[in-house]
Amino acid sequence: MFRLTKQEQAVLTGVILLLLSGWAVKAYRTSHPTPISNGQTELQP
Repeated sequence: MFRLTKQEQAVLTGVILLLLSGWAVKAYRTSHPTPISNGQTELQP
C-alpha cells in the first residue's frame, strides 16, 4: 500500500466530490427535463 500526503488526500477528495456532484446533476436533469418552448416569449407590459 502507498500513503498519500494530506495535500494529495485533499485533492483526491475534491476530485471525487466534483465527479459525484456532476453525476448527481446529470441524473437530476435526466429525470427533470426542461419544457420545450416554441421560441415565442410573451412580453408583459
